[in-house]
Amino acid sequence: MAIRKSKTPQSPTQRADQKRVDILKSAGKCFRKNGFHQTSMQEICTEVGLGPGAVYRYFTSKDAIIAAMAEDERRQARTMLSEFHDTDDLPQALSAITRAFAQRYAAVSDAGLMTEIYAEGLRSKRVGAVIKKAETEWVDGLADMLRTAQERGQIDTALDAQQAALLLTAMWDGIVIRQAYTQEVPEGMLALFDDMLKRWLSTAAVGSKRVKPAPAPAPKKAPAAPQFDFAPEPEAEPEADKTAAQAETDLRQMSLI
Repeated sequence: MAIRKSKTPQSPTQRADQKRVDILKSAGKCFRKNGFHQTSMQEICTEVGLGPGAVYRYFTSKDAIIAAMAEDERRQARTMLSEFHDTDDLPQALSAITRAFAQRYAAVSDAGLMTEIYAEGLRSKRVGAVIKKAETEWVDGLADMLRTAQERGQIDTALDAQQAALLLTAMWDGIVIRQAYTQEVPEGMLALFDDMLKRWLSTAAVGSKRVKPAPAPAPKKAPAAPQFDFAPEPEAEPEADKTAAQAETDLRQMSLI
């Protein structure tokens, strides 16, 4: 006779955490179906199977639910980032992160939900504040990862780690949005992305002489004026001076007659 193992009873904290997770999952299901603004709190309560009082005990509004979703998304991303922080092959680690994002948002509804969360952050100050904080932590963590790789000589030390982290994040976000329309990111595109990262970050660029851009052509100078060996002709005297000199000459001649 098989012995049925009894489940370990959850502590009050564990039960509260589980209810919070259940509410977020149910809210996400409603948001995917109808969007944020078309979903009511009553619909979320019905979906999760809890009364309004129980739901409001964890989240005071839909904005609070959306903010919690945004925070959970980036928390998961930061956890993934920490797993690759001490990697010996940064381009390979970034490639793994790219594929992890692609798999995480493979479903159109998941990609759409993430896009809608960010759009809501532009409309709601509360949601926007949470997203900005989460984004800052994510970009700073990624930049720190890049700096560590630079110190180890794994990638080009001339890169601005903070700006590179922003660019990588924008590219990953773009892949997620594109995936919402193509439903599946082509493997060829991911391979091209990997190749681009390796070319951009590769240690082959470290210590190598960079080709300086060719200097701009100097403006053409106007041809120099021709030089002559003979002295210039004397300037013509004014007409009035000529007349006075001629009169003086005539007077001298008359005095000799």
